[in-house]
Amino acid sequence: MIKATIQNSPYVTEMAFPCKESQLSKWLDELRMDPEHPCPAATVVQIEPTELSVLEDCEVSLDALNYLAKRMDGMDAQEHNRFFSALTCDEVDIGWGLKNIINLTFNLSRFTLIEDTSNLEEVGLTHILNVQGCIPASEFENKERLVEEGRKLLDSGKGIQTEYGLLFVNEEIEFSEVFNGTTFPEYYCDPDSTAAVEISYCDLAELVELPCEDIAIKKALCRLGADSIKDCKLDVDYTQNFSDEWREKISAVKHTKDIFGLNKMLKTEDICLKQEQPASVFMIEVEKRLRGEGYNAAKNGDFLMVSLNGVVIAFVNDIRMINNSNDSSDEEYLKIKGIVRTVNEYCGAYEKSPLLKAEGLTGDYHCLSEFNGTVLAAKNTEYGFEFVTWERTFDNKGVTQGNYFTDYAAAKENFATRSGLIDKNKIFDVEELENIRKCVNFNARHNGDLNFDDCEKLKTLSEKISESLPEQQQSDAPEMSM
Repeated sequence: MIKATIQNSPYVTEMAFPCKESQLSKWLDELRMDPEHPCPAATVVQIEPTELSVLEDCEVSLDALNYLAKRMDGMDAQEHNRFFSALTCDEVDIGWGLKNIINLTFNLSRFTLIEDTSNLEEVGLTHILNVQGCIPASEFENKERLVEEGRKLLDSGKGIQTEYGLLFVNEEIEFSEVFNGTTFPEYYCDPDSTAAVEISYCDLAELVELPCEDIAIKKALCRLGADSIKDCKLDVDYTQNFSDEWREKISAVKHTKDIFGLNKMLKTEDICLKQEQPASVFMIEVEKRLRGEGYNAAKNGDFLMVSLNGVVIAFVNDIRMINNSNDSSDEEYLKIKGIVRTVNEYCGAYEKSPLLKAEGLTGDYHCLSEFNGTVLAAKNTEYGFEFVTWERTFDNKGVTQGNYFTDYAAAKENFATRSGLIDKNKIFDVEELENIRKCVNFNARHNGDLNFDDCEKLKTLSEKISESLPEQQQSDAPEMSM
């Protein structure tokens, strides 16, 4: 997500991308600009993430900024780091402006980022995957080849130290200009689209995912420089498994050129699809969460295939989870299992819970739990679940003083203490737990009066505390010698 303070002097407003056209129109109205402007541009005053600060004090296309945000949302954690590393590296010099930043998102294979240089096999695997995009099973099993590739890369001396790790430019891969600065390259990003139409005019093309807001089609025509849709060529790309009857209806747009009529029809009529079970709330959410944690998740039959660095770790569906490594103690598998278990818990609670009824409340929040005038609610958004704890108003008709979370565990803890289910004075925060652990470890090492059983109990206590600490502090925990 991109958050930006945008100015159309003297008016200023906050914007968050990616966004719908209707939301962008509201923000344009706040800037006293035409809400239906076909190519709105304004000045960036401040922007997050800070790696995009090169755009500050620049006038940019707000549609292009929205497109960049969509591209960034489609990246996994490793791609994000490569993108930011190349973007902020002076030696790379991709060029100035939003156009080149968007083009960088299409050229990430030109860069290899090594975050940990100690594992040559991992270095080699990362480099090959960056350059080739995939790796045959025979090469993946050839550990010596991977080590050799890793050593060769590090010994080249071409690595550039960045905040994110050691960055290498793969000179054999040319930096290509996919985005010409005007028309947006084909990119599917709307999970709710039922069809996509490619509009071509004078050797230029734009992809419009339908149904959409009519202004999105008008903007595409403006970027193409076409006066009328009648002057353009239309091709249909089906994103759904339509019945034959509906496939014919949609295909007709290639001849009628009535894309606005097709858009309205897809919005208002019940579309007949060939029967296919829709993805459950759980499957959609677990895929978002896994991608957010840096894993690759792809549909494989009825399962979601979860992999990391080209290695398949597990298969997940609504009913069960399969360990692909056949090692029940595999660290990555256990991490995935924990994510799946958590998502399954709150998605199950969400689907079984009623809508939260409160005066003045907007959005479809489900009431997961309520106790002592405190409410724990959840809302399923296009970016994932949002959790909130609220206090009921005195008349019990509304809610107030909301605490918002994306972390389900944190939301539950806040609800438990805020509602009085748990006395907050009996709960230790992270800093207090860390201090207690240090005292336990010190006592175990230096108290000569402790017997073996006492030492074992302290070791168990230290491990229990570590499990409650953030991952970084868990890894920083010193070994205890008894």
